Amino acid sequence: MANRIPHAKITLSYPLYSCAFDPTDPNLLVVAGGGGPGRNGVGNKITLLDTSNPAELSQVAELELSKNEDNVTTLAAGPRKDKTLTVYAGVNSSPEEIKKGKNEHFRVFGISHPSRSAKTSGVRISEVARDALFMHKDTNAYQRLLRLSHPYENLSQLGAIATGLSREPEIALFDAPCAGGGRWKSRGRLDTPKEAMDLDVVQTGPDTYQLAYCDDHDIFTVEISKTQVSDPKCVYTITPDEGATAKASFKSLRYLTPDFLITVVNKPSSQGVALHGYRLPAKEQQQNARLAIRAKLPKGVSKATGLAVRNLSPTASPSDKQGETQFVVAVAGNDSSISLFTVDHKSAASVDLLSDLAPFQVLKSVHPSNITGLSFSSFTPPKPSSKTAEFSVKLASVAVGFTTAVHSIPLKRHVDKAIPERKGGPPRPSRYVVALKSKGESPVTVLTLVTIMILILALVGQTFLEAKDISKPILGVRDYLPVSWTTPLRKVPVANEKTIKDLLSDANVHPTQPLVVRHDETGEVDDEGLPPLHVGVHDEETHGPATSWENLEPKDQHLWKQRLKKTGHWVEEMGETMFQGVLFGEIGGAIGNIVGEAL
Repeated sequence: MANRIPHAKITLSYPLYSCAFDPTDPNLLVVAGGGGPGRNGVGNKITLLDTSNPAELSQVAELELSKNEDNVTTLAAGPRKDKTLTVYAGVNSSPEEIKKGKNEHFRVFGISHPSRSAKTSGVRISEVARDALFMHKDTNAYQRLLRLSHPYENLSQLGAIATGLSREPEIALFDAPCAGGGRWKSRGRLDTPKEAMDLDVVQTGPDTYQLAYCDDHDIFTVEISKTQVSDPKCVYTITPDEGATAKASFKSLRYLTPDFLITVVNKPSSQGVALHGYRLPAKEQQQNARLAIRAKLPKGVSKATGLAVRNLSPTASPSDKQGETQFVVAVAGNDSSISLFTVDHKSAASVDLLSDLAPFQVLKSVHPSNITGLSFSSFTPPKPSSKTAEFSVKLASVAVGFTTAVHSIPLKRHVDKAIPERKGGPPRPSRYVVALKSKGESPVTVLTLVTIMILILALVGQTFLEAKDISKPILGVRDYLPVSWTTPLRKVPVANEKTIKDLLSDANVHPTQPLVVRHDETGEVDDEGLPPLHVGVHDEETHGPATSWENLEPKDQHLWKQRLKKTGHWVEEMGETMFQGVLFGEIGGAIGNIVGEAL
C-alpha cells in the first residue's frame, strides 16, 4: 500500500502506562509501568528501547523498581546533563509508608549511556531523587498527570503534576533546570475544586509560562512568572447541544501555540469523539476562548483515551512568533485504534489562524488491549541542502497488555508556492509536512451541500417574487403566505413624477372648498393599467359622492394606498397625515374592478 505507515512492535513483561521519547534523540524511547505493590510475578519497571529500525524495536536497558511500591503511572523525558538523560516519573510509595503520611510520589531518574548509539553496552538507568510535591495527605491519591513544557536551548522547563483519586485535588508546579540531573525546585501549587482531567504547559517568555488544564466541562488557564502564580481563569465551558440536557466532556488537551489549544471531547452516552481547536484570549482580555476549528473521529470510536501533538516547525525561542507550520495530532480510541490528523497554523501580518484539521490515517487494532499512553518523537527541521533524505516523525503507543508500538510517519519538504521567487534572490522558505495526503471533505459531500444551498436559495427567491407579485406563480405559495408578506414592494417616486402631496399642494383651491382625489371615469388607463388620477375641487353633482379619509372603510383606505403606491404617488414614509380632511372618490364598482386588476 502506498499509504502504509511503517511500524514495529515489542512485547515486554509488564503492563505499560506511559512512554516518552528522548527530546534530543528520536531513536530512544522510555516506557514504564508495572503490576503495583504485592503483585506476584509482575514487576514495576522502566525500560529504554531502541527505535532506530522502523521494522523492529529492541531493548537497551531496564530498571526494576521496588515490588513494595506502586507502578509507574506517569513519565516525562527532561533535559540532558552531559550523557545522562533526566526522566521524571510518578511512583507512589509503599502502602505502609503512605499510611504513615509519607508518599514520595515524585521521582527523578537518570539514563546514562557513553555514546549516542543506543546499542552501546554500558547504558544504565538509576534513581536520582524522590520527593513529595503534593501537600495534602490523602492515602488514595497518586500522581495521575505529568507534563513538561517544550525544551529550548539554555532555558529551564516548567513541569506540572496533578493528583488522581484525591479528596482534595491539587496541581503542583516545578522547575526542570536545563542542566539536567536531579536538581529541581518548586514553582507553586494550586488547589482545584475538581480534579484535572488533563493539563499542559507552554513557555511564553524567558521565564514566563502558561498552564492550561481542564476538568470534565471547563478549561482553565494560569499565568506563571518568576515570582507569581495567578489564580485559575475559566476560559471555556461546554454547554449542552440545542435541545439536549447531557453535556460532552473533555478528555485531553494540548497547546499548539501560546494562542491555540486543541482538545479531545467525548460526546455524552458514548456517542462519539471530536477534536476541538480553541483560540485563547490574551492575558489582559476578559473574553472566553473561541472555537476555531473542529473535526470528528471515525464512528467506530465511542470514547478517546489519549492525545499527542507534534509541531513540525517549532520556534527556536519562546519569544519567537510561530509562523507557517503543520501539527501532527494522534488520538487513541477505546477500540485500540489511533486516529491521525494534521492541522495547519497560518500566520499573515498580525493574524494567526488554524486551518485544514483533517484525518490522514486510522491505525486500527494497534494493540490487543487498551492504549494507555501516546508520545511523538521530536523533529528538528534539517538545514536546507542539496542532499535528499527521508525524514519521519515517530509515534509511540503503549498498552496495558505489555505491548509497545512505534509508527514512523513519513514527512516531505514543502515549499510555499504562493510566495514569489526573486531572480537572484534567496530561495523560497521551505518546511516539512506529513507526506501522506489528508482526507478532507469528500467532493461528493461538498457538491451535494452546494446543490442543496442553491436549491434553497432558488426556492426562497421564487417565493419572494411570487409574494410580491413580481413573477408568475410557479410554486403557488402566495395564497398561503401571511398578508404582511404579500405587500407589494414600495415604489419610490421618480424625479419627474409628482407625489400626492405635490398634487394636493398644486390644487389652487380656497381653504373652504372641499378637495377630492378621484379617478377619471372615461374608461382610459395609463401604462400601469390604472385610470388617470385627478385632484381638484369636489362637485358632487359632477363627480358623484366622495368620502373623507377618516370615514373611509379600512378596506377602501388600504385599496387607495395600494393604488397610490403602484404609480409612485405615495410611499409609507410619507404617512397618512396629508390625507386628513381630503375627500376620496369611489373606488368600488367598475373603477374598483379596473384598479383591482391593475394591482
